[in-house]
Amino acid sequence: MPFYTFNELEDIQHHPGISTGHGPTAIGERIVFGRRYMEKGTGAKPHSHPNEQFLFVLKGCLRARIEGEDNEQILNPGHLMHVPPDVVHSMEVVGDGDVEYLNIKDAGVAG
Repeated sequence: MPFYTFNELEDIQHHPGISTGHGPTAIGERIVFGRRYMEKGTGAKPHSHPNEQFLFVLKGCLRARIEGEDNEQILNPGHLMHVPPDVVHSMEVVGDGDVEYLNIKDAGVAG
């Protein structure tokens, strides 16, 4: 189907045990596009996958780490994180509230 409404898509948690991120997701042939939520005090443990990934923060605050980078970054609304394939990364919700973000991932490889 070429048109979607986030409110009508299934709430998916792709990696239970690794990440608490969940939300409505559209899955195409080459792209996975999700509107994700992480609750206060949760996050994603250090992990990697063969998929390239972009994460765009809409609401809240994340502390993100990407292997090979000099330090961690605090991501606020409007910030974009790029995770290359097979690079270890992690994140945690910081601040007083939950986080909402867009997650765009390559669907062309398993992961």
